[in-house]
Amino acid sequence: MKLFVLCLLFSFCSIAGSQSNAKHPLVIVDGDSVNINVLLFLDFAKIHQEPMDDRTFLKMRIAGIDTPEWNQTCEKNLGTVISCGELATKHLQHLLESLSGVLAFKPIGVDYYNRVLIRLFVGETNIGKQLVLDGMAYSYDETYLVEETLARKEKRGFWAFARPPISPKEWRKKK
Repeated sequence: MKLFVLCLLFSFCSIAGSQSNAKHPLVIVDGDSVNINVLLFLDFAKIHQEPMDDRTFLKMRIAGIDTPEWNQTCEKNLGTVISCGELATKHLQHLLESLSGVLAFKPIGVDYYNRVLIRLFVGETNIGKQLVLDGMAYSYDETYLVEETLARKEKRGFWAFARPPISPKEWRKKK
């Protein structure tokens, strides 16, 4: 029920202010997941809230994309193994810090793990779509398949590597 109320409250939310602010409510977990500190968000939104229990973070997943897992490797050059999950996470951080505009998210559902599925934006830029266009994420389903095909064709991001990461979904099945 709490999750439903929060989703309703956040039906389309903006977080104004500097992306580099140490007290920013958004915390990057990995390349396709973020957590939001609900108390800091409510403070940014100027909504009064009584103190909550320890569950002040709401887990969210960027909808429509799948990035390599943190310990999933790939080869940038033959013989040079790197963590593609770490690279995707750093790219998400870079996008959030370098793009100008208001950070906003729109909840669209809840996934199997009870994370809120969101569309994440900075200004007019759809972050999930941009990650796929930059070759740093797979389209989770057909949401960004056109963008993934373009990134592969133009050898952007992972697609320029000697051995790109296998689909995170396939990688998880093997583990």
